[in-house]
Amino acid sequence: MGLTGGIASGKSTVATILRRLGAAVINADELSREVVQPGQAAWKEIVDAFGPAVLHADKTLDRKTIRKMVFDDPAARKKLESIIHPKVRALAEDRIRELQAAGHPIIVYEVPLLFEGQLQLWLRPVILVACDVATQKRRLRERDGLTDEEAQQHINAQMSLEEKRRLADYVVENNGSLDQLEQRVKAVLEAIKAT
Repeated sequence: MGLTGGIASGKSTVATILRRLGAAVINADELSREVVQPGQAAWKEIVDAFGPAVLHADKTLDRKTIRKMVFDDPAARKKLESIIHPKVRALAEDRIRELQAAGHPIIVYEVPLLFEGQLQLWLRPVILVACDVATQKRRLRERDGLTDEEAQQHINAQMSLEEKRRLADYVVENNGSLDQLEQRVKAVLEAIKAT
């Protein structure tokens, strides 16, 4: 199944809860770091596309520099995504097959941009973690030290939560306490098992 959510909605917290409830969780961000290690095909393509300025002295990618390069440049962002996303998906499919072969009954693929990458076409069901915009902004300010305006820019850079709600199979609201969140995740997992 797929797990996604808006920025600062709590999807990593939900992934942790799902792990505790027995699910095997694959994290797309971890896979994306794996495919861009020095010497990997994606690493080479990124350096070719964006130049040596995107490298640290140890030849690892300077993610902060790359983020700045692509944040306000849709063409650059699309180029970066066209390099990374197919390799991450291939690695995810390999990991899913490995977990299936090992007999894991519940496999969750946690992907921030699941709908943006059209991954709902092969991942079902999809769980969306959602919260209200005020909560998102507060979490971004606290977590990343962003101003209100910067937080809004990050929220605006993603597909709207309203659109994601329409595309999701299950929505876990995360505006309350951790205990409330855990109860909601358990209820969704039970509903999925029952289908």
